[in-house]
Amino acid sequence: MYYLKLGALALFDALVVYWCVLLAWDGQWLFLGLTAAGVLLLNVLVLSRRAYPLRYLAPGLVFLGFMVVYPMAYTIYISFTNYATGYILPKTEVIRLLSERDFPPSPPVRYPFTGYGAPGSLYALYLRGEDQAYVVFPDGRQSSAANHVVEDVDGDGIPEALDGRPRLALGDLLPLVAQLQTLRIPYEGGWLKLATLREFGLYFPQYTYDPATDTLQDNRTGKTYRPQNGRFTAEDGEALDPGWTEFVGLTNYVRFIRDPLYHRAFVRVFAWTVLWSIFSVVFSFALGLALAILLNDRGLRLRKLYRSLLIVPYALPAFISVLIWRAFYNVELGLFNQTLFAWFGIKVPWLANAFWARFSIILTNVWLTYPYMMLVSLGALQSIPGEVYEAAKVDGAGGWQRFTKVTFPLLMVSVAPLLIGSFAFTFNNFTLVWLLTKGEPVVEIGSRAGATDILLSYAYKLAFEGARGNEWSMASALAVVIFVIVILISGISFARTRALEEVSRGL
Repeated sequence: MYYLKLGALALFDALVVYWCVLLAWDGQWLFLGLTAAGVLLLNVLVLSRRAYPLRYLAPGLVFLGFMVVYPMAYTIYISFTNYATGYILPKTEVIRLLSERDFPPSPPVRYPFTGYGAPGSLYALYLRGEDQAYVVFPDGRQSSAANHVVEDVDGDGIPEALDGRPRLALGDLLPLVAQLQTLRIPYEGGWLKLATLREFGLYFPQYTYDPATDTLQDNRTGKTYRPQNGRFTAEDGEALDPGWTEFVGLTNYVRFIRDPLYHRAFVRVFAWTVLWSIFSVVFSFALGLALAILLNDRGLRLRKLYRSLLIVPYALPAFISVLIWRAFYNVELGLFNQTLFAWFGIKVPWLANAFWARFSIILTNVWLTYPYMMLVSLGALQSIPGEVYEAAKVDGAGGWQRFTKVTFPLLMVSVAPLLIGSFAFTFNNFTLVWLLTKGEPVVEIGSRAGATDILLSYAYKLAFEGARGNEWSMASALAVVIFVIVILISGISFARTRALEEVSRGL
């Protein structure tokens, strides 16, 4: 068995070595390093007896690294760059793209051509220049027509055959247009490229890059462009697109502080996110606790039936429930407004008004989360010893005193960490917000933050729905801020729960 395992490992290592050679040949050094490190770790885990316990931890650690640590590190890195629409390419690629831009002379210069070969297969082009004719092959090679067998029977200057290949009709060239458009034929300091289905045009490179001075020269206007803020920019402020990704330090975070378009929306969204999380958790916990106390009463008939019915919202998939509630909130056809109009003659703008949209989203979240709070509270209530209540009765405590002095403190010892987790989950509950309101309605012209946007949905809009393009770097900065906020709130809350443990010891 040991030798079989050793042979399988050797075969796997051989395949990885072959793969690493291919990666090195392609210049993929990062993936090569990760692959080599991974295989080395695998060999240590398999062959070393000391590393035996790590065999069970390694899969989880690998997934932790790729699914948690790497996305966090990459998000933090992006927040310190200008990565956004127009700035997604490396600088070398931007220089290459700009260097490939061209412009025609004035007046335009055109050279007619004829294709030769078989339908669907191009052999070569016969290009008629000013002084002589050229033969151009599909791979870009060219030579003088004098080096080829040209058969011009009628003497009109357009050969009927080239090297024994017949002339192609215009219809035969149409399927080959994509291939012809890639041709660049060097000619008189510029190049010839396809202008029409019968002509090639002369074009000159518009920009020339000078690596010594790191500048770009416009050959048509004479302007000089220098690197500035991730784009080549002239002295008059004209900037060329696209730009490139570069490290900008704390620029994105400073923009959040200084730019009213961001910090005003951020403060408003942050305040609503905190309120939305607090209200959702408090109301759902209050409702769940009330129902748990009711269901914990052994004298209540049909308790099992009530439990089954009250747990239904928790059993249904959340996104289906949210879509159903969204239909309920429809102003004209929704169940709520139809009922209110039939009974009271009123219609509520549930998702069209800022106040009612916020009320609706809290109500929906309470409906979705109260069963969880009910189950947690019910389990915590049943774990409280009955002797504690008997002692409280002997001391003369009434029902409300037993609840406030005994039940609730002991309940919070078990439930408080879960409430903290529920708060953190609600703080980032993107699914409910997006499916129900998409952060709307709009409350400020020009701002991407709506009345019901939470920090995560606001970051999503910055990243993927920007009016000025996708601002991934700003969204990443906001994601880092959200992460820090949640960590601080959770840390403070868990510190508070340790104080509750002292309360439980005193009871």
